Amino acid sequence: MTADPAFRDHHAVLEYPGRTAVAARVRVQHRDRRNRTLRAARTLAACWGLAVVAVFLPLLHFVLVPGLLVLGPVLAWSRLREECTLVRVDGACPACALPLHEKLGHPWRERTLTRCDGCSRQLMLVLAGTPHDSPARNP
Repeated sequence: MTADPAFRDHHAVLEYPGRTAVAARVRVQHRDRRNRTLRAARTLAACWGLAVVAVFLPLLHFVLVPGLLVLGPVLAWSRLREECTLVRVDGACPACALPLHEKLGHPWRERTLTRCDGCSRQLMLVLAGTPHDSPARNP
């Protein structure tokens, strides 16, 4: 079975103040220009489609229609610029040591906040390098 080239694993560290940082592995989805453009177009179409539907809602349409018409291009621009998305993180919580398997869905950032399901503490996910560095090797 071959792995999807759009998904790669990267090394990261989970930090919690006052505790030793723990190594983690982050699954990242890389998108080429075509996929980003399609994603942005779907986002724009969804917002503008909802704006058309909102025209028929009494009183709400005064807020929803202009809001969705402005929000559509803003979200589409954001999706167009998002080359890499953090899909999930696998590791252990540095505070309670329970295994952590969290779905993320955030754009690539050097530092991202996440929460442990076991102890509900807020953790800092620190990514090493850039999204285009060589990925972590699968054993």
